[in-house]
Amino acid sequence: MTTGPKKDAVGSGGSLGHTQLQALGAALGSDPMSGVAIFGAGGAVIWVNPQLSKMFRGPDASPAQSIGRKLKEVYPEAFANEVVSVIDQCAASGKPALMRTIWRGEQVYTWLQPIKAEPADTGESATGTQVLTISRKVRGDENAKDLFPMVEFEKFDTKVIDLGPLDVLSTRELEVLALLGQGLSAADIASVLHRSVKTINTHRESIGKKLKIDDRVKLAVVAQRAGLRLADAARERT
Repeated sequence: MTTGPKKDAVGSGGSLGHTQLQALGAALGSDPMSGVAIFGAGGAVIWVNPQLSKMFRGPDASPAQSIGRKLKEVYPEAFANEVVSVIDQCAASGKPALMRTIWRGEQVYTWLQPIKAEPADTGESATGTQVLTISRKVRGDENAKDLFPMVEFEKFDTKVIDLGPLDVLSTRELEVLALLGQGLSAADIASVLHRSVKTINTHRESIGKKLKIDDRVKLAVVAQRAGLRLADAARERT
């Protein structure tokens, strides 16, 4: 019987063994912007690299705090349930997906790729489909599609977000900040939101006071870092 070569871990139907996983972690280890993880059914954390731990749980976080646990044990329940749903859909369909969220005030894109579970080098058995994820922080003015494989995939925007320092802003202030990040003038923002220029300037002043930033350009940078869109202002906050 003739067997063909295994497909790549980030290609359709690929598989990832223990040795391959170690190699992948080593390859991405020098890139502080790439967070990598392997998830099982129900959001079971099988493996995670230090970058992902720090990206989602803070600078003092370590992989040991997540490995062997469920996502809902590590993250806010509403957010964890939403991510688990995307992971399980990806595993069930066998199709890759791209998930966008805002976490700690920064936009994060996560590429999800189903992989076949294989026995580890230790001899332990593994069956079914797991999901490999690669997460990157992406500024709003970057082209996210250039960061991921050029294949067909489903897109998800999480309904739950963590605004971090931006959580002090009201829904309207988030809308104004999002439009500032797109480079719109006060007059343009007033037109989009159907408010007066005076009202928009008042909102902008309030945003500056709350964030302790009195420069319009710096406010735009904050909005771009978060990848803020108008729709984000109405999303559920953690």
